[in-house]
Amino acid sequence: MAGKTISAYTDAETASMVEHISKLEQRKPSQIAAAALAFYVRLPVEAHAALRRLEAIGTPEDLNLMLREVTRAISNASYNAAVRQSGPRVREKYGSALANEDEILRTAVLLSGTSQRSPGVLRVAEPRPERDVPPQTPGSEPGEP
Repeated sequence: MAGKTISAYTDAETASMVEHISKLEQRKPSQIAAAALAFYVRLPVEAHAALRRLEAIGTPEDLNLMLREVTRAISNASYNAAVRQSGPRVREKYGSALANEDEILRTAVLLSGTSQRSPGVLRVAEPRPERDVPPQTPGSEPGEP
């Protein structure tokens, strides 16, 4: 499908951010703008109205919260897609050996072992009274700070 050129005016700060992102991602500024536009037009009309309302009446903190929540939603969707995509490969490699959380944890402990300890052995440090017990103040009961 043939593309179409769309011109848009933006403030200096946004233009600078587009330029910065394009350098980081090694893409043209027009590609960054096209991706942003494609994302926006796919949002429902209610999201457009809510965003305009937030920009009009919201505080900078409100806008930052919205950006964090959108970022979290995008990151979660990306993670879920990666897990879904890698699932068949993991099953192919490990079979049903990692079918439950206990097996996953046991395998994680085995894989995280170092040459200084036996694989799969989890060592728990013994408490050291001089370090782990809070100091007593005169007149306090044992175990009270």
